[in-house]
Amino acid sequence: MPVKASARKIIYHQRKKRGYCPRCGNKRRKNSKFVFCEDCRAFYRNYNKEFSGELNNQRKERYDRRKAKNQCPRCGKSHGEKYKNTICRTCLDKQYEYNYGKKPKKKLRP
Repeated sequence: MPVKASARKIIYHQRKKRGYCPRCGNKRRKNSKFVFCEDCRAFYRNYNKEFSGELNNQRKERYDRRKAKNQCPRCGKSHGEKYKNTICRTCLDKQYEYNYGKKPKKKLRP
């Protein structure tokens, strides 16, 4: 594969249009509903598999540590003592906007 992104994109679309695997260029099965061949799909499934468990453990530890300190588990901002939610207002607004594509009409509970 070429180094430049534009050249890779062109090759990707050419291979995909002709019924080849965009990554390796091998012929795909006709009845396959996937873009990539079986070998490339297996490659992507196992990609960084050994590191993902370790990363998940680190994220879980950070989440628990921040929650115990009465901080937002996402951004680490400190909550007031009367704050009931786990996630801060800023992160809740971002999550709402991401899920629904708009800002909430009313303020979320403190």
